[in-house]
Amino acid sequence: MIESLHLVATEDTPLVDFNTTTGIFKVSGRSLPEDALVFYKPIEDWLKAYVEDPLDMTTMEMSVDYFNSASTRYIFNILMTLEDLIDAGKEAKIIWNYRKDDDMIEAKGEELESILEVPFEMKMI
Repeated sequence: MIESLHLVATEDTPLVDFNTTTGIFKVSGRSLPEDALVFYKPIEDWLKAYVEDPLDMTTMEMSVDYFNSASTRYIFNILMTLEDLIDAGKEAKIIWNYRKDDDMIEAKGEELESILEVPFEMKMI
């Protein structure tokens, strides 16, 4: 089993806490890295390795306050990884947290829910 991945949040990058003991993967905070590829490529590579030997159930809990257009593609790619898990016979789901008054993040979650073939829970916090 691959080791858990933990990246501390900064002013411009979100917390990433992918726990391979519990199967709960969290991304929270703001995502506007100066170079989205440099920040997200190691996460994508880690997820590719995880898909090779995943837990039976993986939950991706997204609590992103803001993300720029450069981050959108990478966030989508991360969430698409869960489709790979389902295709491999594993269980996966996405919990999309958004604030009551944050119409933009709510709309982004609804858009992703309509595209992805993964159980998706919209959760107002």
